Amino acid sequence: MLNNLIGSDAGLIWKVLSERGMMTIDELEKITGYRQMYVYLTLGWLSRENKIHYLEKNDDLYVELNG
Repeated sequence: MLNNLIGSDAGLIWKVLSERGMMTIDELEKITGYRQMYVYLTLGWLSRENKIHYLEKNDDLYVELNG
């Protein structure tokens, strides 16, 4: 059951990234209202599907959709 929710919510994070571009994990938390752990779960889902990539800059972790 939780897997279905994670997959569904990964779609919301994909949509946010599609609309806004590169963002930090903190920004994703604020926009979606998801707890950090849940944001990481959904990002793991999107990573597994090769839909996103990560960039570490100034001690922040950024994520954006693959081009």
